[in-house]
Order: sequence, then C-alpha cells, then structure tokens
Amino acid sequence: MTGFMEEAQVNRNVFLLSALALVVGLSACGQRAEKKLEKTEPATATATEEQAAPEEPAVQAEELIWVFRASGSRQCEGGGMSPEESSGKLTSNGVIVQESSCGVRTDRMYAAVCGGPTGDILLHLIEKDALDAALELGFDPADQIQYEKGDCPKNNN
Repeated sequence: MTGFMEEAQVNRNVFLLSALALVVGLSACGQRAEKKLEKTEPATATATEEQAAPEEPAVQAEELIWVFRASGSRQCEGGGMSPEESSGKLTSNGVIVQESSCGVRTDRMYAAVCGGPTGDILLHLIEKDALDAALELGFDPADQIQYEKGDCPKNNN
C-alpha cells in the first residue's frame, strides 16, 4: 500500500510541474503578444510632411544591406542598447547608416525567465561595401535570420 501512495504522490508532482510549465509558457506568449501590439501602432505622417522632406537615396537600393545585432534587453528588466547607440557604434567606425529600425527575431524561442534574453534586435541599413567593417563590430547580415520590424521602445531602461 505504501508503494501505491508513493507512486500516486510522484504522479501528482509530475502533473503539478507540467501544469506550472504550461501556465508559465502561456504567460510568456501573452506578454509577447502584448509587446507586438505595442510595437505595431500605425505611424501617423501627413501627406504634407512626406512632401516637405523628400529624401533622395544617397546609394542605390541594390548596394545596401540590412545588418543587425541583439539589443541586449533582458526580460523583466529592459535595458540594452538604444538604436542611436548602436548606429553610433557603426558611424564612429566609418560605416554610414542610411536607416535604423528595431525588430524582434521570429526564428528563435526564448524561455520566459526574468533576466533572460529577449529576441529584440537593432537593424541598420548600410552600404554593402561596409559589411566587413560591420561584421568586425559584432553585427550580422539580417537576411540570415527571420524577424519582424517594429517600433523601438520609448524607454530602454
């Protein structure tokens, strides 16, 4: 009889641990969905604003490449590098940044744990000729990963 009770206790513990893992996993998915909703707010630019500052591309599109790096943001803590800090690292080393954006990797899963890494990335559009310099600075070509662009966080701290 004692063996049966011990087995029942083990089964109960396994069930409780499984239920806890499911709840934590679903909670993380809910937080990710909320972040995506915050990041995908539509931009509001009027037609006059767009006409007021027409930008001529300095370089042809086929001569440009998107590079990325992890923002360094941590779950429950935030922080990490801002897009300005990241592009500054490139420009201070002679790489001209045409455009910057924020995004989130969609090709990896991240365990939901405070202090763990997020999938947040910083993206920069640079000339293909500067790719080697960007690689030396810790950036990688963005065409090697799957990601979604989104709005940059208002406060990285």
